[in-house]
Amino acid sequence: MRAAVSIVIPVYNAQEYLQQCLGNVVNQTLQDIEIILVNDASTDQSLSIMKECQRQYPDKVKIIDSKVNSGAGGARNLAIEAAEGEYIGFVDSDDLIEATMYEKLYAKAKEEDYDVVDSGYYKQAEDLAILHVSDELCGVLDSAKRKELIVGGGYIVSKIFKRELFADQNLRFRENVILEDADFLVYLYSTIYNIGNVKEILYYYRNNRKSSSNVKSTKNYYDNIYYAMTAIYEKTLKLPDYKEVQEAIEYELIQLYSYGVNICLKDYLGHGEMQCEQKLCKLAQLRKKVIKGDYENSYVAAKVGQLDIAIMQLNDRSPKDLLVWAKQQAGGKSER
Repeated sequence: MRAAVSIVIPVYNAQEYLQQCLGNVVNQTLQDIEIILVNDASTDQSLSIMKECQRQYPDKVKIIDSKVNSGAGGARNLAIEAAEGEYIGFVDSDDLIEATMYEKLYAKAKEEDYDVVDSGYYKQAEDLAILHVSDELCGVLDSAKRKELIVGGGYIVSKIFKRELFADQNLRFRENVILEDADFLVYLYSTIYNIGNVKEILYYYRNNRKSSSNVKSTKNYYDNIYYAMTAIYEKTLKLPDYKEVQEAIEYELIQLYSYGVNICLKDYLGHGEMQCEQKLCKLAQLRKKVIKGDYENSYVAAKVGQLDIAIMQLNDRSPKDLLVWAKQQAGGKSER
């Protein structure tokens, strides 16, 4: 008999936090679980900790020992293929969860045969509790609900997902990158039938990303933003109902575009980055390809500051002029 929930934990050099995380997971009040630990080519004692956990809980714990580092996304993909549970949940190896998390999520899922069930989570670094899926967004999804979910974002770790959803190969994570779940969530919200929620804080996010992916992947945020924008566009463009959610998807793309432009400006002013104009040109070209609307998008107007819009518009026209403007705003100081 298959498990109710497969709990997937990607692990990379997590020895500092892993035992505490695993203690939370193996002691779930939902007993009908399988725990899939993916060693993402760790170089510390993480694998030894995983093996000890498996020794103590052989009926619950499976280990996938990957010799090739592929980041949190690649590790999750390996586990998805191995998972046998009715639903799949994801936990990062430095985070904590309530003992009742999967019992409550699974019970809610069975009430209405939900494709996805979300819960609240707590972000330690910001001392902030968040629930992304409100009661108004629950149930069978129409285009209005889908757009609000896309714009609202969220985290994969506060949710469970019906395993059969992963028959769609677009519901996979990009490997060796950060922002690996940006396109995953946009595509998910665009395609699932229904969603439920548990209005409790069940997940505790500690924001120590070294332990769930190789830190080398975080060194070039620019590339990761570019790849995330491209992936969102390529995954969603051919959806039959794309037009109905296009405004929300383009808002997400504009958010990433703004982030990328501002990272380039920061590098230019702070480090004299010589390739900033080339990077800004590449971003502007991508923006023209993937964002068909303009900055009058209702979500952009409501959520994006006027200065950020003006910066993006200037980059659209001339990245070189944007760099001149940025240098002037900084008092003419940019280190070369």
